[in-house]
Amino acid sequence: MRPLHVRLLVSDVHREDVTALRDALQSAGHVVVHDSDTSAPAGVAPGPEFVVTEGAAMPVPESLEAAEARHVAAVLRFADGNRRQAALILGVARSTLLAKIRKHGL
Repeated sequence: MRPLHVRLLVSDVHREDVTALRDALQSAGHVVVHDSDTSAPAGVAPGPEFVVTEGAAMPVPESLEAAEARHVAAVLRFADGNRRQAALILGVARSTLLAKIRKHGL
C-alpha cells in the first residue's frame, strides 16, 4: 500500500487525541502534516489526499449518494485510478464501479 498524504486542520496539534491519530498514521507509513508549508516526499501525492478537521468528530449529515460519491472518488485516488483494483477494494463488480463513476460524474 502506498503512503497517503494526510493534513490535520486542528486548533491544537499537541492535543492528546490529535497526537495519537498522527502517531498511528505515521507508524502505518503515512505522511501527516499540520501546515501547508510542509512538502511531501517523493512518491506521495503533493497535495493532501485526506484532510482531518476538528469538525470531523461531529460530521454534518450528508446524503447517502454524496457519501458514496466521495468514498468512490477516494478509493479511486488510493488505487491510482486503477478501476479493477478500486472495485476489488470496494467489494463490487467492475461494471458496478463503472456505473457509479458515470452516475457521480467521476
